[in-house]
Amino acid sequence: MSKSKVFMVSTENIFRDDSLIDRLESLWNDENVGLSEWIKPNEIVIIKTHFGSRNQTRHLRPMYIRKVVDLVREAGGIPWVCEGVGLGWDEANKELTMSNGPGFLNLGNQHGINTGSMNAPVIMDDGVIGTEVFKVKNENGKYIQDVAVAMGLKIADKTIILSRFKGHDGAGFGGALKQLGIGCVGKEGKGGAHFGGGHNIHVKNPDNCTACGKCIRICPTQCLSLDENNKIVHDADNCIACLMCFAKCHYGIKPEEMEERQVFARKKRVPSVEQVERMMDNAAGVVKGVGEDRLRYINIAIDITSHCDCATAGGNLLVPDLGIFYSEDPIAIDQACVDLVTQSPGMPKSPAETGIKAPMATIDPIPEAMEAGAEKLGLFSIWVDEESRPIITESQLSSAHAQGLGSREYELIDLTPKKD
Repeated sequence: MSKSKVFMVSTENIFRDDSLIDRLESLWNDENVGLSEWIKPNEIVIIKTHFGSRNQTRHLRPMYIRKVVDLVREAGGIPWVCEGVGLGWDEANKELTMSNGPGFLNLGNQHGINTGSMNAPVIMDDGVIGTEVFKVKNENGKYIQDVAVAMGLKIADKTIILSRFKGHDGAGFGGALKQLGIGCVGKEGKGGAHFGGGHNIHVKNPDNCTACGKCIRICPTQCLSLDENNKIVHDADNCIACLMCFAKCHYGIKPEEMEERQVFARKKRVPSVEQVERMMDNAAGVVKGVGEDRLRYINIAIDITSHCDCATAGGNLLVPDLGIFYSEDPIAIDQACVDLVTQSPGMPKSPAETGIKAPMATIDPIPEAMEAGAEKLGLFSIWVDEESRPIITESQLSSAHAQGLGSREYELIDLTPKKD
């Protein structure tokens, strides 16, 4: 496959009358990029981004999203800023949560992403609970052949995937590819990637069921019922592994009592590399369902941490800010960002130097990851098993390439405005 073009503007030599917002505009308007010509008058243009999680402090700042909105309007398009509903059901934080549409919109509003600040509709692309989807066949999917793509992407004429590039708690890194494979699918797609789909969910302890009916009421696919003994029954064929039943049923159970008192469980833990491969199955379905010519990608590589925007933490920075990247190829843009991150000097007191201590795992320091040219992404994740950490980044890129999502060979074109 031939080299794909990746355009960038860097953070170097920004001073007084210059900013990354200005450089974003100059990148957009460069004749070689051609975004204004790609957008046709009166087209609906979705700007798919991430609103951040509750108490997250490193999510993409709203000024970048607003700038893209303004540029879409200048090109004659009709911008919609959108997000997708997350897995589960946050019983403790229903109004500020990723797990339901209104809660996520409210969370976005708290983070400065709303209709007033954006001058555009701010919507959920997959509805109130993440089930407004259309199905796309991906026969080449290694694990997922029926991809549940967010319905909003079908309605829109064009979609811009706008991501903060960063490391990731479970996928090695988060950028254009992860936005496609997780952010652009409904709860069914997220459940398939993270938990292996509905056949990996089962009723572990039916005798613990009290027939309260909470899980039945909240189940979006009506795959739960009570048997003649008033115990819960699970229909795996109709389950989408959204984990809403888990959240309702197990809310309030102490972690040390979970094994004994829980009703629902997973049959097996999906290995980290398999999760990434499942995510790329989804990504291929999204591109197929939306259309390659209707998708474009912008990575804003600032505030680069080891955490995803979905983590309820900011996280320490891994490397200095790099800049803003654009491409028509989701693999090439992510590959370029990975390469530049791993070629950059590490930040003092980053997780590579200090390690991570958390209730679920402890990651030892990796001092050599502070050196330029060392692997910095995927090594600090408390969710990735130890054997997968050194290969998780490569796994995401190689599985995306195997799905035909683009090229790992790229030409990096620096469009940073030159100063006298």
